[in-house]
Amino acid sequence: MNAAAPSLMPLWSLREDCGFRSVPGDPGGGVVSTPWEEIRLDARTPAVGRALERMTYGPVSLDNVLPGFSEGTGPAEERPQYDALDAVLGRLQHVVVRTLALAGGTDHVTVVPIARRARFTPRRPDAHAVHRLSRFVTLTAGPEGWIAESPLTAHRVVLHTPQAGWLVSCYARPTAVGEVSRLLGLPVAETSLVVGYLEAAGMLVPGTPREDAPDTYSFAEDEDTVLASWSPRELLVHQRSRPGAHDEPVGEYGDPVRPGGPARPRDNDGIAVAPAGHAPAPAAAPAIPLPVPAGAGAGRREPALSEVLAARRSERPDDGRPLSLDQLGELLHRSAAERPAGGRPYPSLGARYPLELYLTVSGGGDLKRGIYHYDPHGHRLSPLETAPDLVDELLAEAAGNAGLSREPSVLISMTARYRRTAGAYRGTAYSALLKEVGALQQTLYLVATAMGLGPCALAFGDTETAARAFGLDWRAEPGVGEFVVSAFPGGA
Repeated sequence: MNAAAPSLMPLWSLREDCGFRSVPGDPGGGVVSTPWEEIRLDARTPAVGRALERMTYGPVSLDNVLPGFSEGTGPAEERPQYDALDAVLGRLQHVVVRTLALAGGTDHVTVVPIARRARFTPRRPDAHAVHRLSRFVTLTAGPEGWIAESPLTAHRVVLHTPQAGWLVSCYARPTAVGEVSRLLGLPVAETSLVVGYLEAAGMLVPGTPREDAPDTYSFAEDEDTVLASWSPRELLVHQRSRPGAHDEPVGEYGDPVRPGGPARPRDNDGIAVAPAGHAPAPAAAPAIPLPVPAGAGAGRREPALSEVLAARRSERPDDGRPLSLDQLGELLHRSAAERPAGGRPYPSLGARYPLELYLTVSGGGDLKRGIYHYDPHGHRLSPLETAPDLVDELLAEAAGNAGLSREPSVLISMTARYRRTAGAYRGTAYSALLKEVGALQQTLYLVATAMGLGPCALAFGDTETAARAFGLDWRAEPGVGEFVVSAFPGGA
């Protein structure tokens, strides 16, 4: 095998939608603007400011700012500057683009972060390390070459050169780094560098030798019981149809809503397992029984279905009032509670009812501000112990999506226990879920209209914020729908 030194050069840049402005009098300080936030830096090291300014213009070698930075071989007396720049780049991982360029200056492979959670720490696997292309990766043609993406990762990879595409194609089956190097006639060190980038970006998954079968390997994604329910196509459709986990435009054509951007007004059995890093939101207090509404014979006239259908529309009262416990109990009982004979007021494919309801309440009425899980069997609410800033985020996003200038009284978030449907309806489960969301939203609309409340379905919600707020693993119980409702100031 060829063991020559790699001819690839690591380059760094900021995402195209990011910028850097320095602070006068502080060469190491400045502000990095991103699609999600503004990040203030106080590095007090001139090299940091020089590096970030150059990175706004496109891929650059940071060795031109601090010699030996890429390999960590700078002089000892410059160590504080190296450490300061390394720390800043680590803090900015979600907006720093990493490129490997050929010796002649041609871009070879570029790794672009696409979500706020993106982290990128490449390693150099040895010649015997075996990898395989993730079964969730899709390759599409882009203006600069092949684009590799996966709904499980927070990066996209651009394969600029044919050689980069050939390397990826070698991993359609489990293959060792040394074998790829031999097939492509490349130095092992160069192949290892590219493979390390692709692994860190989540496109290649490392294999582990199986003890029960010589010369075969197991891969973590194949053993993940949560992922077993998802087809790559359906998971990609889910992840790409909701903001928060990618950087693609979301919304109507010509009126996109990007993650962190301003929201636009809109017109009319697997149990969740917490991912590493946070636990399911525990109950903050005992469950709250909800009132059961009285029947029509209790002295009040209920409107006819034809009247309700004629009156149904999306209502966005900016001066909406909190719902009383009686109103909330009636709305949920008539819309989503389990009926004595089984089933619920809305239809569900195979009567599996995968949808779960989480209520984010703004407060000011009978319920304290916070998040509650609805139990359709017991017709009660369980308060969740959720951080107040997550409650604020959910309500603020809902207000923006509904075109409100203030928080809605109640946000009803719909999640789906995906395996309840996927276990029986392979390939159509996610489509069925979305149909069920529509059926439940229409039921909520009709009941709220009959009650004289102000209902409005939302076009989308932030997947990752909701998962953190409810303490869920979004792969097992993703968010699939949102609905806001308020009481009118003086009645309907």
